Amino acid sequence: MEKNEYSAPLWTRRSSKCANDHCVTVSRHDRGVDIFDSTDPGTALSFPDSTWRAFLLTFANPRSSRDSEPT
Repeated sequence: MEKNEYSAPLWTRRSSKCANDHCVTVSRHDRGVDIFDSTDPGTALSFPDSTWRAFLLTFANPRSSRDSEPT
């Protein structure tokens, strides 16, 4: 994976479900977010704002308008 190209994080949040310091961490930057495992913080998945928002909306509205009610 490539090293992220973002500036210093605006904020960082660590999962509340950590086990033995193995945590998922999300860092917000001006152009997107990085998600990484605390055991290897040098390797991150980086997402631009639009992709991150789409991911969050999937969980905010698990039933989208394209889903139909069961008959």
